[in-house]
Amino acid sequence: MIRWQPGYIYPPVWEPPHYALGPLHALFFAAIAVAVGLLAYRRPSLGIGALIVCAPFAEARYLFGTSITVSKAALVGFVIALILHRTSLRVLAENPVRALLLAFGAILAAIVLSGLHAAHLDAVAREFLKWIEYTAVFAAVVVGFAYDPDDRPVWTALIAIGLFEVVAAVHELLFGATSGVRIAGNPIPRVAGTLEGPNQFAAWLNLLLPVLFARMLADRNPWLIAAVGLCSVAEVATLSRSGIVAAVAAGAVVLIVTRPSRRVGLSFAAGAAVVAAILVAIGLSIGIEARFFSVAEVPQQDHLGTRAILWTAALELWRMSPLVGVGAGNFEFDLGMVGHPEVQTHANSLYLQALSEMGLVGLAATLYLIWATIATFARSFSRRPLLIGVFAGNIALALHQIFDYLWFFPKVGIFWAILLAIGVVEVLAARDDVGPVPEAT
Repeated sequence: MIRWQPGYIYPPVWEPPHYALGPLHALFFAAIAVAVGLLAYRRPSLGIGALIVCAPFAEARYLFGTSITVSKAALVGFVIALILHRTSLRVLAENPVRALLLAFGAILAAIVLSGLHAAHLDAVAREFLKWIEYTAVFAAVVVGFAYDPDDRPVWTALIAIGLFEVVAAVHELLFGATSGVRIAGNPIPRVAGTLEGPNQFAAWLNLLLPVLFARMLADRNPWLIAAVGLCSVAEVATLSRSGIVAAVAAGAVVLIVTRPSRRVGLSFAAGAAVVAAILVAIGLSIGIEARFFSVAEVPQQDHLGTRAILWTAALELWRMSPLVGVGAGNFEFDLGMVGHPEVQTHANSLYLQALSEMGLVGLAATLYLIWATIATFARSFSRRPLLIGVFAGNIALALHQIFDYLWFFPKVGIFWAILLAIGVVEVLAARDDVGPVPEAT
């Protein structure tokens, strides 16, 4: 752990070391699978809660070139429990679920086609397997939550993991963070929780915060209020401009759709004003407005490039293969072909990444997936907090990914797939609603 040092700028962290799977970690992953499997066998909703808790952790070890992670082990245990339960797969044929599975299939097809002109087929295979994992998580959670639609373990897990990540962020502020910026001559750390970096943590919070906020407007549980407030502060502490703007947009969507009572609205406005005043005062004291309202980027060290470099490179690579791209996962390896051999990273934009790696076919598949994840919820007139929160979270992620590529990171992608699955089951359940969901007690 890098400890705080005045004048020290924390270097960016990109790829973790690739450790081989050893016997102790094999036992560890087996224990995770068994524990999650036992919970899911008892109640699938408990297993979903466990998947949520496992999502921000990896502890990756490698076997035959493939990573074995906490989330993958948890998914194996969860799926085995569903098989032993003999849960019905009929829900996967329901219209909104089927539409989302089709969108996942479109991404997988675009990845396969991108291999036609790929210089690195192993990278294409990794991207394909990553999206297979996202699809499997989505389908498994849909089946499990439809079988056992008890949302209490889900809320408990969301609040618990949110508070845990806040504690991890505080630890970074006190004892050292993995990245930071210099503002007005002062080195300022950027928190990342247990995720790969601040932008990824901001995206993870973009998904979590709207869900918790939607519930908070109906349930004044003190733990829930604390989680929303502290996670909001953590979002700001990431110093991710696109993440913060996306979080504000998601909060606005939740307020518009929920239409809280005047009393609730005034209480929220008062609390938000106090928190905002404190954060603005702190920000002004360190000169953060110079960074937040500037389009200039900090030059990156080592193998990371600015968006000006990466976005231009993405368009140049796309021109080499306009229809199917240069190959999924190949962007970071092909930057030398357009004059940047020293840079190795993603395009810092989902849309330009899709265009360069999978061409017009991949961009169309990506836009279709985003449209499906938003339209599915927009068509449902319901005040269910999970439904509203997932709807707003998908909008936030779509906005954030204009300036970052977040599905690249499994900790974000798996959490997104879990919440998407929970949300679409809520869409199906909302069909039977005869009135607004009663407030939780």
